[in-house]
Amino acid sequence: MDDLKMIHEEEMKDYDRIENAVVSVMRRHGCKIVQTPTFADYDTYSKIFPRLKKEMIKTIAPSGEVLVLRPDMTVSLLQTISKEYPDPRQLLKLGYVSVVFRNYYGRSTHGNYFLQSGVEVLGDETAECDGEIITMAAEFLESLGIRDRRIDIGTVAYMDALFEEMALSEKELSRLREYLEKRDLVSFEALADSLKITKIQRDVLLALPSLFGDYEETLKRAEGLCLNRKMKKSLERLREIYDYLRMAGFADEIQLDFGFTSHMGYYTDMVFKVYAEGALYSLINGGRYDSLASEFFVPRPACGFGMNINLLYELMSEKELTGKMGPGCDLAVVYEKSDRELVRTLVRWREKGFSVMGISGGNTISEEDYKRIAYYKGNGFLMEEKLLTAEEVEALLGGGTDDSCGIG
Repeated sequence: MDDLKMIHEEEMKDYDRIENAVVSVMRRHGCKIVQTPTFADYDTYSKIFPRLKKEMIKTIAPSGEVLVLRPDMTVSLLQTISKEYPDPRQLLKLGYVSVVFRNYYGRSTHGNYFLQSGVEVLGDETAECDGEIITMAAEFLESLGIRDRRIDIGTVAYMDALFEEMALSEKELSRLREYLEKRDLVSFEALADSLKITKIQRDVLLALPSLFGDYEETLKRAEGLCLNRKMKKSLERLREIYDYLRMAGFADEIQLDFGFTSHMGYYTDMVFKVYAEGALYSLINGGRYDSLASEFFVPRPACGFGMNINLLYELMSEKELTGKMGPGCDLAVVYEKSDRELVRTLVRWREKGFSVMGISGGNTISEEDYKRIAYYKGNGFLMEEKLLTAEEVEALLGGGTDDSCGIG
């Protein structure tokens, strides 16, 4: 626990600014903002995310039930929605900003929990929904001044149709996906060579990791590798999604990548990642997961994404996009002894919207935290060697601030 640290006010203001910006994007697209339970059933998550078992933070409820701090928001949302909105035809468009509990690694930060924002749309199976989801993800970053982006789009449906053609075992499929996700091409090629598949199937399989790049060129290559109707159909949907993004103004940011998958394991069709210039990692990950809701007995199509705000903050700090914060408190009033008049004055100023900190003379303060400092002398307030009345101090304070800086 030696790496525990407090998030200070300046950072909190930046996090608030990020949260306000992304929530504004959500609301413009008609999302309702929600929160889900922090604790969840361990068996549910271990079934859906077997590879995350070692990362999960577990606890025992008073009833003896094994619980886990949610490592993912999508499953938590689907589980609660299945009970509260049992009609699978109902369209739901939900946004959130919540803490999730699993490992993450940045350039200079890491941890086993992070703040995540995201959107989930349930009940809409169209390619237009996929396009809007990707648009919202790009607008998240746009709203925070990050305009040099790359959006990588793939399709799990293309890969799954190929795997179905080869009739592989679950163990073989799991290993192939793992090696693709890790970009472990040596292990991937060795496994491909050991499979009992035809030469043309092996050639297409080995082409997957290198099937990425410019939209038109990569799509043409993917079309030439199709072995069945399902693979062709997945590319038709990809064209529809691209057409939406082109009309939304994001075509120049699009690349295709048929080789990436996700450790989350529940995606069924379109998948995407959003990168920012200078980042070593994707800031946003998402896709379509039409089968996951069936785990909670209310089958419905769904699409969504999540953004790691901790990694985003790290990048924004490196790019100097975080705010240069001035003093957060209007006035510090230092006193040797409080009296009725001082207390009533501080209360009145706060009621008028000024942020005021009362400080006993025995304490030390950081002067840069306060716009002004006054010393209470019983018959007035000493400021810059002038003794002022409460009314004169109030006039200097002006319009006040919404920030809170504590109570003396």
